[in-house]
Amino acid sequence: MIADSQISAIIKQWSLKEKIGQLFILAFPGKDAEQARNMIAEYNLGGCYLSQDNATTFAEAHQLNKGLEGILHQHQRLPLLLGVDQEGAWGVLVGESSTGPGNLALGVADSVKNTEQMYHIFGDEMRYAGFNCILGPCCDVNFNLASPIIDTRSFGDQVHKVSAHAAGAVRGLHQGNIIACAKHFPGHGDTQGDTHRDIPQVNKSYDELKANDLAPFQAAINAGVDVVMTSHILYPKLDTQHPATLSPTILQQVLRHDMGFDGIIISDSMNMGAIVHHYDPVEAAIKAMQAGITMIMLSEEHYDHSHAYLDKQLAMIHGLVEAVESGELAESIIEQALRRVVRLKLAKLTPMALYQEADFSQGSLVAKQAAQGGVTWIRGGINGQEQPLYVINATPASSYSNLINPRGIGPNQAQSAYSHFINALKHTQLNWQETSLEQLSELAKQGYIVLVTENHPLPGEDFEQQAAQQLVQQCSRDFDNLVVVALRSPYDLCQYPDLKHYLCAHSARPESATAAAQVLANEVTAAQGCAVSLVR
Repeated sequence: MIADSQISAIIKQWSLKEKIGQLFILAFPGKDAEQARNMIAEYNLGGCYLSQDNATTFAEAHQLNKGLEGILHQHQRLPLLLGVDQEGAWGVLVGESSTGPGNLALGVADSVKNTEQMYHIFGDEMRYAGFNCILGPCCDVNFNLASPIIDTRSFGDQVHKVSAHAAGAVRGLHQGNIIACAKHFPGHGDTQGDTHRDIPQVNKSYDELKANDLAPFQAAINAGVDVVMTSHILYPKLDTQHPATLSPTILQQVLRHDMGFDGIIISDSMNMGAIVHHYDPVEAAIKAMQAGITMIMLSEEHYDHSHAYLDKQLAMIHGLVEAVESGELAESIIEQALRRVVRLKLAKLTPMALYQEADFSQGSLVAKQAAQGGVTWIRGGINGQEQPLYVINATPASSYSNLINPRGIGPNQAQSAYSHFINALKHTQLNWQETSLEQLSELAKQGYIVLVTENHPLPGEDFEQQAAQQLVQQCSRDFDNLVVVALRSPYDLCQYPDLKHYLCAHSARPESATAAAQVLANEVTAAQGCAVSLVR
């Protein structure tokens, strides 16, 4: 138990600038901890958002995080809250870490135990890297099939299943002895927009939200989640003026009072389009603190791929200092937030064991089993060994141009899901070959036409899918023996009323592409569960 007097003694040592700096989670460019030295030494930075841009391997993560520790030690600072988007469909250290297939595939298998195990692996591996907070799980429910940014990051579209898996994910992270963060409160699953670009709206009543979007967050809170991340979404039936991040009603009345959450509330990145297109940065920071935000995050400052954003971040800290000094922002708000932050750091970050070896073989096994549990024949089904298979990638090469996000945020997957699917086919006993569109009419008389589709949820961008969807629509009209292998969520199936055979992996991760090939070859049995009901 952390004594109030201990917390007070620490806070008392800090200047106003250092107090406010402790309430910021900032990003910095590159792989050198020295980039953060001034923010730690002068401003007493509270945390960092770290991405694939900061480290691509565990060795780089060790060097970075030990460098940060050295700077903290030199200046006698509390540990930084080091947050990473290791949530499955999004990841860090991708290529070396065990991302697993992502939440949607876990929801299909509908084994909460599997979800606990996968998130336990996340915790072990990220602590080995030197990180101490996973910005997950996503507690969003896929109510809107056109949502461009959640998709496979959600556990599904059924509230009770998403709630069970959200709670299981929190338990798994705690078993991995790492901080858990439920996001994007009060829910990003019923929007058609992406808050990286602008402010979406959800026109649900409070009763509707409680029965649906809020339920997984309540489950996460009941499971003891440490942190909740807000969304920049407008809920006009709760607050007609302010998106959730800036809304006292949503944060203080709904989250704190009604739902009983007493932990850390962090904002989603305050540099996302939803905020910067509508608010002055300092104005937004003041409103966020007044609304009830505990820590302000600017995780995606380098949209312009320059280093000037470091100055922009510090300008926001100075803006809050001036707001307190002028009386615009009550210092009591700062003090209350500080007490929560310091308590969390003393209770959980200071004693947290980092750099302990993780069991990567176990992580690989859990990820493989989870991926296999997510592959389902949503329509039809074939025995791939009965006839030859003629395989085409429905996604044109041009669609892969933004597969790796230049800011290091998102799937960060270097190779297409299709390439992993083809590689897996090479290790099966199937009679198959890649072919071209020009040969389809003739080959369709000899076997099955297999079109492979995929999708990747990219922040602030779209993975272009229109050409692939048009090809599937045309071929589903032309060929009775068409099979679509979907290395993605199943929601585009709504566009294919004539399609008879649809094998869905609910993921574009390599292990899911491999599992889909194995199911097609009857080497692995397709899953029977389903995390989605809206496409049935």
